[in-house]
Amino acid sequence: MGAWAFDEIQGGNRASMAAAADRVAADSRPPGCADDGADLQLPAGVLRHVRRSLSHWLEGVLEANPMARPALLPGQVEQWLAQALQAASHGSSLQPGLADALQQAHALQRMSAGATPSRTLVREGLGLLMRVSDLESDWAAQQAWLDPLTGLPGRRALLQRLQSELSRLRRQGDHCCVALLDLDQFKPVNDQFGHLVGDRYLAAFAGALSARLRSYDAAFRYGGDEFVLCLPQASEQEARGVIERLRRDIGEKPLVNTQGRDLFAAFSAGVAALDPHKSLGQILGEADSRLYAAKRAGAQRPVGVA
Repeated sequence: MGAWAFDEIQGGNRASMAAAADRVAADSRPPGCADDGADLQLPAGVLRHVRRSLSHWLEGVLEANPMARPALLPGQVEQWLAQALQAASHGSSLQPGLADALQQAHALQRMSAGATPSRTLVREGLGLLMRVSDLESDWAAQQAWLDPLTGLPGRRALLQRLQSELSRLRRQGDHCCVALLDLDQFKPVNDQFGHLVGDRYLAAFAGALSARLRSYDAAFRYGGDEFVLCLPQASEQEARGVIERLRRDIGEKPLVNTQGRDLFAAFSAGVAALDPHKSLGQILGEADSRLYAAKRAGAQRPVGVA
């Protein structure tokens, strides 16, 4: 459970952990970073390819004979932007910018095929280049918040998401729960099969978890074999139902096969409701206490209201 001690803490107590949670939640996120980290499914390097191709075309337009017809904008620019837009997750904060950039590229390609003056092409091309550069920077900032092993958003993204949900609850009411998950038999996997298999096991669990959540839920890796779920529009009773469904569905199939053996997953969970009158540290502390209670009760049991 030590992974729940935040980076700022070395051997601190639960009160210190709660205070650290509130400090981290107050940090500002990188510009353009989405709360749920869902933007991070773009093909690797696609925006970089767009930027480089567009820059090369602009250089050609600037260096061309003013009396000559400018070169056509490469079709790959529009194709790559369309690919990026299709790959971006629904509701992603990058989607509007990618859609606008695609429209700009389509218009610029039509202009380059006509009798548009070079000066106009350069002006419009620079505008598109700036938009693509901004999108590339935003995507890189979001990537920095991903856990490299599982591909899930990490602890800072979690705290930002929970802070956002708290703000929503203060405005609109409704429900939202947080669930702390801890794998029950992860240490024996590492001890018996090695850390490489353990890493595969964690990554497979993260994938199985994400694939079974509702579209508006979010999963985060907090550290070690601990994961966190943010469950908007769910009461504590409904959140425990979600946990039971996840445990049943994930436990039906092996996560990893190694040395001729199938490795399955089981986990315990602690559930707590977000409360606008409580700090994130208090809420996470409640979920953490209930997770410990589930472990003491024999594991594989979600614990909600104490």
